[in-house]
Amino acid sequence: MHTVLIDTSTLDTDAWEQAVRGGALARLQRALRMRVPGGGEHLGEDAQAAWLSPAERWMRRALGLDEPEMRLPDQQAPWGALLAAASGLPTQAQAWALAWPVHLLLGRDSLSLHDPAKLDLGAQQAQALRDAVLPLLQEQDWQVRVLRPGCWLLGHESLRAVRTADPSRAIGRNAASWMPGGESAAPWRRLLTEIQMVWLQHPVNEQRNRLGLPEVNALWLHGCGVLPMRPANPFVLDARQVQAWSAGSCAWLDAVGAALPALPASRHPHPLHVLRPEAAAPGSAQAACAALDRLAEQRLRDALREHAAVRLVLAGTRAWVDLELRRARAWQFWHDAGARALLAGI
Repeated sequence: MHTVLIDTSTLDTDAWEQAVRGGALARLQRALRMRVPGGGEHLGEDAQAAWLSPAERWMRRALGLDEPEMRLPDQQAPWGALLAAASGLPTQAQAWALAWPVHLLLGRDSLSLHDPAKLDLGAQQAQALRDAVLPLLQEQDWQVRVLRPGCWLLGHESLRAVRTADPSRAIGRNAASWMPGGESAAPWRRLLTEIQMVWLQHPVNEQRNRLGLPEVNALWLHGCGVLPMRPANPFVLDARQVQAWSAGSCAWLDAVGAALPALPASRHPHPLHVLRPEAAAPGSAQAACAALDRLAEQRLRDALREHAAVRLVLAGTRAWVDLELRRARAWQFWHDAGARALLAGI
């Protein structure tokens, strides 16, 4: 059976609900006629303020990271440690995190995050910025690996219990609400302040200012924690589809897509397809949803040609729902009204 994950967490809730009401997802609504009762998660009072997006929470569960032997804190997903394990680095005793060079703009009443995917940071610039802060990191026993210009891997004991949010959750919102907080994040906040001072008048940023590019003035942290056991990969991933996950700013998914192929396969791996609006069609939310609708119809139809059923996971800004669609139930037209409410509710 194929699994199709539709992740709309980067869309504004009002824009998503408007797309559902306006019929931009008519094909997906028709496909939901085939659904049988499935699982999901309880919708909390302030679900949109959770550190992890619903898609992250579903992926954490799908990889077995919710199991008691993992001993992971709630609202923490060790994506950094997962990528470290795939790279052959120790993860059982070492805490890791993903870090992205970013541009933060301090306003009168808020903090804005420039989309890291649009930072246009080259390999030479990333290396120069890393070299500038490397003595500072080494002095405080931090480990740093530059995986690619826009993504670093940091290791430090203080990252064991830090809870953070993916940068995609902060874009277009007050980024101050998503900065690591609490006593466990204090070492990171001190280090970030020192990094910002080093980069303030760095030649890389002087050059970027001359070219009209946003300066790199901070690191955005996410995916903190340890990985007590190396999980098995339950998915079969198509390399071309995984490459498409990188479209937009959903950084955690990009890291997971890079890590999973290097992990041992589970006993019964199955294909995973991840669909996201901005990857389907960059631009307005309505155009992205319409393109997502067409792509979802195609993916589900292809999967149902091979199997009698397909697993569909809908993950929005508030919650995820795990459904099974069965080809033999396509005639259940009375499910149409419930399908619209189901889509609007995530």
